[in-house]
Amino acid sequence: MQRKVKLPLYVDWRKLKDVIGWPYSRAQTWRMMLEPEYAHDPFPLRGKLGTHRNAHPVWYTPQVLDYFKRHGVPVPEDVEYVF
Repeated sequence: MQRKVKLPLYVDWRKLKDVIGWPYSRAQTWRMMLEPEYAHDPFPLRGKLGTHRNAHPVWYTPQVLDYFKRHGVPVPEDVEYVF
């Protein structure tokens, strides 16, 4: 029997590392989002909670899980998103 995995719809840096299991540092993550050498399949761009330049960065969880699937990382099939 499969059970639903509950994940937040948006994840901040700490949840990206602890809940989803992202193995890279902040610097490498930014490289994977923005640098030309990763342009063929970049990590999903982050959004911001607000308009200030120091606003909290967040990622849309379905895009992150899709990125994981494309790179062969096992992802649960039955995901329920919570707010």
